[in-house]
Amino acid sequence: MCDARIGIRYAQSLRWWCKAIVVASSLVVCSLTPVQADTSDAEFDARVRAYLLANPEIILQALEILSQREARAAMVAKLALYPELFIEPPVLGLGPKDAALTVVEFFDYRCAPCKFLHPKLKIALNAHPDIRVEMRHLPILSPGSERGARFALAVRNTASAQVYGAVHEDIWAIKGPLRAAAFERIAAAHGLEWGSIKAEMDSEAVSARIARNRDIAIDLEILGTPAFVTPSSVSFGGTDADALIEGWLNR
Repeated sequence: MCDARIGIRYAQSLRWWCKAIVVASSLVVCSLTPVQADTSDAEFDARVRAYLLANPEIILQALEILSQREARAAMVAKLALYPELFIEPPVLGLGPKDAALTVVEFFDYRCAPCKFLHPKLKIALNAHPDIRVEMRHLPILSPGSERGARFALAVRNTASAQVYGAVHEDIWAIKGPLRAAAFERIAAAHGLEWGSIKAEMDSEAVSARIARNRDIAIDLEILGTPAFVTPSSVSFGGTDADALIEGWLNR
């Protein structure tokens, strides 16, 4: 795809890089006498020019690094608009609630990679008590996805955190469609009154929570699950729990 903005951005970045070279060269010769400095400036500029012409890939590498830094800074600024992602009291997740690093996972009960990763991540985090993965419902794959999220959030709003966590695990274990019959069985197993849960599933509170999660996901350009958000990054997919953890620790 052609876009004039790409050319403008390239030119701006190239000017920035050239200015950096000039600054660096001035630092090299600042301690010389005027005559030496004039000679050294010319010689140094000539060497820099010759080197860059012989190795143009260096400029491309510098522009790539600059682009990555700018993208990271932009993402950090965007994430700062949603402080609640990292300061809300822990409700549903893996790892110690007082861990130094909180990673927010957006998930969907109908997402096969999410389901595959969940038990592996639970085991891997046992070796990393400094990380907490807090989970947020993002039902985007099917009507069943939303039914599952609504059922879980209804339990959250009407029962204890412990029951909510247990019901969450039970929903992962459902092998068939995510329908009312399966939810009713899970509710009964935990001593919950199905009528109350069913009514809460359609409540404004549950709808608002799902809508808020979707709004945040859209703004962060999260288009699939699982998605992982740290205070400085957003990443997608992955079923290797150890590799995910290593990435979070190195960001």
